[in-house]
Amino acid sequence: MPRIATVFIATGQQASRRTRDASSASARALADIGCEVVEARFDDKEALKRAVTGAECVFLVTYPLVDVPEIAQGINVIDVSKEAGVKFLVFSTLPSMTEISNGKFKDIGHFDDKSVIQKHLEASGLPCACICPGGFLRILSVGDARTVLFYTWINRDMGLAVKALFTQYTMRLPEIDHRTFVLGCCRLSAEGLAAELAKVLGKPVEVKRVHTDVKLINDMFDFCIEHQWFPEIPVPDPRLEALGVKVGTIEEFARTELKPWAESL
Repeated sequence: MPRIATVFIATGQQASRRTRDASSASARALADIGCEVVEARFDDKEALKRAVTGAECVFLVTYPLVDVPEIAQGINVIDVSKEAGVKFLVFSTLPSMTEISNGKFKDIGHFDDKSVIQKHLEASGLPCACICPGGFLRILSVGDARTVLFYTWINRDMGLAVKALFTQYTMRLPEIDHRTFVLGCCRLSAEGLAAELAKVLGKPVEVKRVHTDVKLINDMFDFCIEHQWFPEIPVPDPRLEALGVKVGTIEEFARTELKPWAESL
């Protein structure tokens, strides 16, 4: 019998909202390799249940600042997954900035809301794991030179991590169940990241803080100056390495994605 997984937002990628069109080019590409592509609004629990029925595993990605509140997105998928008999669910999470900062930085929804969803998942009774990505290398939004983050090659490494969890949870459940894995290649200051990128590009890379009119974004950057995410966990996460996940390096990212893009300008 084939093992079936439901992947939410499969026609897009994290940090992209082009997710609901089952006739898009990315949807057709998935269909061409044998995937069934369906549309389901996060506020339509019957459609969500159809999407997960028959699946052994589910990968859940939620989005902020859309018409369905992010917490509702996550809770609806978790609840219908449990009803449908899903065996294992992986959620792409973020830490609560309110909790880490003892309330100094709050109402940063895309962090705090994911933390609420994670708590609901872990209380649901479903075997589960969470993966926390760091700063996306493809976006390179780092605040200012004082910011220390771990960095994630999201389009390369998230799929590898989810696949490892899906394929090994039955054999290694005590190592995986209710664990939060950190997905990143290194932990660096913004200046350190710029120096690593400059080595590959062969030209200086400057770190410049861009202030916006959006309080949520400014607060996120200010939080990251004062606090690190999961400072107790080494990056790369040795628990993912034990599952066979070898993440891409800063050098590989700069050489294969950033340098060709820079040279095309």
